[in-house]
Amino acid sequence: MGGFNYALEPKRDILFIDVKSFYASVECISRGLDPIQAMLVVMSHSDNTGNGLILAASPKAKSALGISNVTRNDNLPTHPDLYKASPRMSFYIKENTKVNNVFRKYVGQDDLLIYSIDETMMDLTRTLDLFIPDKTISREEKRWLIAQQIQKDIYETTKLYVTIGIGDNPLLAKLALDNESKHNRSLIAEWTYEDVPTKVWQIAPMTEFWGIGRRTEKRLHLMGIETIEQLAHASPDLLRSRMGIIGEQLYHHAHGIDRTILAEPTPQVMEKSYGNSQVLHRNYYLQEEIEIVIKEMAEQVAARIRRHHCQTACINVYIGVAFGETASGFSRQMKIPPTDNTRKLVAHCLFLFRKFYTGQVVRHIGITYSKLVYTENVQLDLFEQAETQLRQRKLDLIIDKIREKYGFTSIVHATSRMEGARAIARSKLVGGHAGGLDGIANIGPVHQQKEKEPFADGSKNTGT
Repeated sequence: MGGFNYALEPKRDILFIDVKSFYASVECISRGLDPIQAMLVVMSHSDNTGNGLILAASPKAKSALGISNVTRNDNLPTHPDLYKASPRMSFYIKENTKVNNVFRKYVGQDDLLIYSIDETMMDLTRTLDLFIPDKTISREEKRWLIAQQIQKDIYETTKLYVTIGIGDNPLLAKLALDNESKHNRSLIAEWTYEDVPTKVWQIAPMTEFWGIGRRTEKRLHLMGIETIEQLAHASPDLLRSRMGIIGEQLYHHAHGIDRTILAEPTPQVMEKSYGNSQVLHRNYYLQEEIEIVIKEMAEQVAARIRRHHCQTACINVYIGVAFGETASGFSRQMKIPPTDNTRKLVAHCLFLFRKFYTGQVVRHIGITYSKLVYTENVQLDLFEQAETQLRQRKLDLIIDKIREKYGFTSIVHATSRMEGARAIARSKLVGGHAGGLDGIANIGPVHQQKEKEPFADGSKNTGT
């Protein structure tokens, strides 16, 4: 197929593992609830509009209430057995560490890739025979046995359910996870090179294929490619000419080809931009309050580029409006002389904001620095005293060091104490959400569920 000889392709023993409804499951377990049968949602704090966002939902909540992880609070159906929880990111990270420590029992650090807080990839090629040395068992059987063993180990350690995709390479393991294992009773599925025509090519719609979003799907449709099978049989030269290296990569992926070896070092890729964005905790009506947040964010991103030893030659300011606002927001960028100077970058961001702001009610702000120049050299402004510029740079670096050692709030601008400021409050967040153990809210009685003994024979029906 496509000129590929699968016998020559690397055949690894890859597991792609996903913790089922991680945030919601952790909250269920902390309340003594069955994460599969209980109805629970993790919801961001409601604001003065009552329009908080559902960040995670248990499988039962999704199926019974018809909600998703982007449902708004005001669209959440009322149910007497529904539990609501505020996000506790520090707690989730702690539980995630427990899960990853189980994985480390089976592979070395080089063969472990923590893909996200709820997904992890493991390469068991070097350790599979250590755990299942029986030579009378085929490689495929061993992979299933180790997957079931890890599944059981995770449950006994954390009470969490995991779904597992097994593959000959990382791509096939990921496709098995996303398209089959989550729907199997065992929560395990295996895709090999031999399964490419019967499984990979049958993935539909195309957006269910890893790496294909709606925009890429539209570009492929314009080329007359409407299925993964058609993608696999398309001209690689055409794909490369129309889509560049991405087109060539998609052609390989459509044939199940992925030559990634986790243990092999990857070249360091320089970032193309650094940025920060936040959804404000309430609607901002006053321009002075909006500008306080812009100053804080411009300063924070400036510290990031200094930490990575680069300067920016282009800034972007994004303003998103509140729900119900008739005027539209804007995203504007401006080229500037390369700099990492906080004072200058704050001034540039405020200039850009003031130029295009027309009084909109604001709810979302983003600051991005791009066209990065990686250098330790300082480009002086001919219209400003050199000594002044060098003193400002020294001050920026001293502030960076103080905050790195003692925390962000150890030294803040007076404006960060004013009404509307967000830097101090956000310094206590993890991943943009509450990190502590407070703010727990329940609706309905906490039913203590009798513990089950899953995976005794690897065939327990855990639902989907």
